[in-house]
Amino acid sequence: MKSAFVRSSIALFFVLFFVFAARADRVDDFVRAVMRERRVPGAAIAVVKGGKVVKKQGYGTASLEFGVPVTTDTVFEIGSVSKQMTAAAILLLVEDGRVALDEKISKYLPGTPAAWEKVTVRNLLTHTSGVKSYTAIGAGFELSKHLTREEFIRALSAYPLDFEPGARYSYSNSGYNLLGFIIEAASGKNYWDFMRERIFGPLGMNRTSDRDPKYVIKNRASGYELDGGAFAGRDYDLTDLFAAGAIVSTIDDLTKWDAAWRGDTLLKKSSRAEAWKPFVLNDGKPYPYGFGWNVTEFRGHRLIGHSGSTAGFNSQIWRLTDDDLSVIVLTNLGDLGYAGTLARGIAKIYLPDTSLKALKTLPDPDAGLTARLLDALRARLENRDAGDALSANLSKALATPRAKAEFARVAAFGPLTKFSLTGTEETAGAKIYRYKAETAKRLFLWRFAVDKDGKISELALEDEE
Repeated sequence: MKSAFVRSSIALFFVLFFVFAARADRVDDFVRAVMRERRVPGAAIAVVKGGKVVKKQGYGTASLEFGVPVTTDTVFEIGSVSKQMTAAAILLLVEDGRVALDEKISKYLPGTPAAWEKVTVRNLLTHTSGVKSYTAIGAGFELSKHLTREEFIRALSAYPLDFEPGARYSYSNSGYNLLGFIIEAASGKNYWDFMRERIFGPLGMNRTSDRDPKYVIKNRASGYELDGGAFAGRDYDLTDLFAAGAIVSTIDDLTKWDAAWRGDTLLKKSSRAEAWKPFVLNDGKPYPYGFGWNVTEFRGHRLIGHSGSTAGFNSQIWRLTDDDLSVIVLTNLGDLGYAGTLARGIAKIYLPDTSLKALKTLPDPDAGLTARLLDALRARLENRDAGDALSANLSKALATPRAKAEFARVAAFGPLTKFSLTGTEETAGAKIYRYKAETAKRLFLWRFAVDKDGKISELALEDEE
């Protein structure tokens, strides 16, 4: 006869089994609905709870040309999710005693200009170096030529620092390319060889490698963009993203990557703590970025994550550490950010208190401001000019065909019936306001930034359900 303990354990197992199975079905429904509405060709997702993979699935098409379905073994470009892998390589070299986080980068990179004298390894990892990002330079910085270390440093040296190292945060792909060169200098190995030998190989990430199109990669997904409502094969972006974003991977491999951050198989506990520690700026204020990870929160839940975009691909990795929940999403539609939409929605299925319906509204201290923000939002939804309410930069950004198409999509759900304040925060040079906006068919969360001149400098849709 089974003991009461055994019977209760079996009962608990079946309860948990059916709970996770029900959630998994909801994930399928949600992912397919978003892909259908947003016209995402293919996606792969994984959900890890308590160290166990509770959901791993491919959806849609990896190649529209050949009708190849996405599987958990489909290879996607992961873009800037690569940065946390580059950062891990630096931390391995720190553990080896070959690199010091607060050492000047000139120790590892001969030929750096005098203007970079104060830039440290930590500054590069946290985007606080002031070194101009090559993505901000644009034409004239010829990364498609696969610049050597010396050529890369010489080309960047022509541009002054954007600010004193440590004074502020400014996302810099250049910094992570420089970290790749530091890995090579400190290890004596090619970046890709080091990554294979110290990270990909030991973790069994056998499908994770360099995105360079010269390599024949089995099960490689094709990347797409939407151009005037039609799918377009992405122009093959030959920019040498290197250590800043040139890695391809699979959802299978990224669950192994997630597992490595749950224990000591890759990095020591002290190294992981460094990677997830917000950087403290020169003025003593913390900035929510660690080493290749944003360090923030999602409606009261601690969130460590990062997104990645390359032409034709978008990815997202979320680690809700206090809940022991990870959500990983890979897609083959470009810079529209729908991997983030999917990750957020999947997380809400497993954390019901983060839903928009559960989001509490606040007393409105400034009805006049709220009315002005609502008028501007309605104008954009109705494709009208918002007048002088918007900053010049925002007016320009919202005039693009892509922005107009997104507002048209939202407007299709009907007129706004409620508009309620849910939160405010201060940032450098602006105040942030979040409003829950209801229609008869859908609930939205809008983010507004108001600058020191009283202009709306940001109007962005953060969430919907």
